[in-house]
Amino acid sequence: MQLFEYIDVLKQPYDIFYTDSVHSPLHWHYYSEILYMIKGAVTVNCSNRSMVIRQGDLCYLYPRQLHEVAPAKAGRGEACGPETAEDGSCAEAEYAVIKFNLHTMHIPPACLPGLYDLFLGRTAKDSSGIVVLGEDLQGMHIAELVDHTVKEYSEKREFYSLQIQANLYTLLTMLARKAPKSSPPARKRQTGEGFSFGHILEYIDAHSGDALEVQELAQICHMSYSHFAKLFRESYGCSCKEYITLIRLGKAQDLLLHTDYDLSYIAQETGFFDCSHFIRTYRKWRGITPKQERLKTLTG
Repeated sequence: MQLFEYIDVLKQPYDIFYTDSVHSPLHWHYYSEILYMIKGAVTVNCSNRSMVIRQGDLCYLYPRQLHEVAPAKAGRGEACGPETAEDGSCAEAEYAVIKFNLHTMHIPPACLPGLYDLFLGRTAKDSSGIVVLGEDLQGMHIAELVDHTVKEYSEKREFYSLQIQANLYTLLTMLARKAPKSSPPARKRQTGEGFSFGHILEYIDAHSGDALEVQELAQICHMSYSHFAKLFRESYGCSCKEYITLIRLGKAQDLLLHTDYDLSYIAQETGFFDCSHFIRTYRKWRGITPKQERLKTLTG
């Protein structure tokens, strides 16, 4: 069970499609990601924060950010229309997913600083993502632009990648201009910013069931513990230990919801000290116990 979603950025610079999934599990990838709601609504959970995107909304998710898509409650206007479940959640949803690598888009040098600050420079602590509401996109023909992008990718006609890149320039420009001004400012670049934790994140994901020590991870990076801890927190808005716990909780939740393994096995499999430690940590994270989480799913 891997939270890291591998995409070959050299052979596949984009991943673009429509989906109706409202149960995308917790995962992360190196791509930037744009979601555009065609109908209904979904909740996007990022780094312990939640945001609801509804019909016509545009959402940008940062690279290397843990996120998942879940059902959303009916809310603003009549976004869910008649397709609303008894509990008030949107029974149906459809949205476009556009994943891309900003580093391969050949951004003009003059635009790089501003785009970096907005689309790459922030951390999970700074923002859960960028959401531009549909009412702020009136007259911009976003639906047509997104649909054209999806068709170009699926049909792969001559020079399709060039057209996709042109469409992405337009989408990013609209996002940059319409991004809420109340969004927290991006962090200034720190010494060591060029260092990539990518291999460490993959290592954590692959070995989350083992006893992981931050000191050992620092040694893998040829850093002192203090320098590693400082850079990791600056990059992801949480300590490395907190990140490891979040990875373990995500995998434990997946086992709870999709298997009938008992709690002791799940605790052992996902790297917790024992079942009691697992239950305490899970309750602190979700507000309910693992058993209540499983029963809630079975009775829902």
